[in-house]
Amino acid sequence: MPENPSPPLEYQILHPEQREIRVAVIQPPAKRYWLHALLFLATVFTTLSIGARLEYNFDHNLPVFSRDASNDVDYWPWPWALQDWHHLVLGIPFSACLLGILTAHELGHYILCLRRKVAATLPFFIPAPTLIGTLGAFIRIKSPIRSRSDLFDIGIAGPIAGFVVAVPVLVFGLLASKPLTPSAANVDITFGLPLVFRLAYWILEIFGNPMANHFKVQQLYLHPMAFAAWFGMFATALNLLPGGQLDGGHIIFALRPRLHRTATLLAVLVLLPLSWFFWAGWLLWAVVLRMTGGRHPEVPMYPGVNGKRWLLAIFALIMLVLTLTPAPLGGSLKEFVEDHWHQRQQPSK
Repeated sequence: MPENPSPPLEYQILHPEQREIRVAVIQPPAKRYWLHALLFLATVFTTLSIGARLEYNFDHNLPVFSRDASNDVDYWPWPWALQDWHHLVLGIPFSACLLGILTAHELGHYILCLRRKVAATLPFFIPAPTLIGTLGAFIRIKSPIRSRSDLFDIGIAGPIAGFVVAVPVLVFGLLASKPLTPSAANVDITFGLPLVFRLAYWILEIFGNPMANHFKVQQLYLHPMAFAAWFGMFATALNLLPGGQLDGGHIIFALRPRLHRTATLLAVLVLLPLSWFFWAGWLLWAVVLRMTGGRHPEVPMYPGVNGKRWLLAIFALIMLVLTLTPAPLGGSLKEFVEDHWHQRQQPSK
C-alpha cells in the first residue's frame, strides 16, 4: 500500500513578472499522525505542569512563577508535578484554555487551507521549557496558493479563530481572579496588560461585577485561565505584526503586494525604540521581521482582494490594537544597559 495515497494536485501559477503561466504538480504531504500526536501529548504534559504550579501559587497566594526553595520547585516544575498526579490535575484549566486558543488559531489556518485546496500539514505543537510550557504551534503549507484572496483568507483565519476563543477565556479568567495580596505582589516577572483586558474588565464593571466595582484590574491576582488568555492575546498580537512571514505580513501582501517591504521596514523601525524603552524582546522580533521581510508566498498579482476582505483587514487591525502592549514583560534594553553600566562602574572588591 503506498505511503501517501492522496492524488497529486495540479496548480496553474501566473508568474508576476514574466507574465507566463507555469504548471506545478504537488504531491500532498504524507500524514504523520504519530508525530503530531506525540508533540501534542508532550505539550499537554508541559502545559499541565506549568498550569499546576500556577494554580498552586494562586490557591496559596504565592507570587506568580515564583521559586519555592523549600520544595525545590523552580520556574519549570516538572519533578514537582510528577510527584503526585493530583498536581497535574491542578493544571487542567490553564492547559485546556491555552491549548484551546493555540489549537483554534492553527485550525483556522488549516481549515481554510482545506477549503482553498492548499496542501498543508496538521498543526505541530512545540513543547518547551518556557514560562507557559510551549513555544506555540504552526502548520506548514506544502503547495502554491492560487490567489491573493486565498492568501488573505488563510492568513487572517488563524488570528480570528484564536481571538474568538481567547475572549471568553479572558472573561472567565477575570471572573475567577481575586484581589492581589501583599504576599503575592512580590513578583519576579511583571506582565503588561493589553487593552482587551481593560476593556473586558470595564464591561464586567458595567454589568455590576462586585470585584470590578471595588478593584482595578491591576490590583487583581489573575487566575491561571486569565494568564492563558494573556498569552493567547500576546500570540495574536505577535502574529498580526504587519510584516515578514507572519500572518500580518501575509495580510499586507494580499492587500497591497508592493507595500509588503515598506510595511515590514516600518514595523522594524517601530519595534526598535519599543525594545529600548519598554521590552527587550521586541529586538528579536525586529530581527525576525528584517530577515523575512523580503520573502512572501508566491501568488498571482491578479485578481486583487475585494471590499469585504478590506473590512476583515480593519478587524485585524482592531485585534492588533486590542492585544498589543508596548511592555508585555518587564525589562527594556535601556534598563539592561544602565544596570550593566552601573555594575561596571562599581569598584571591584
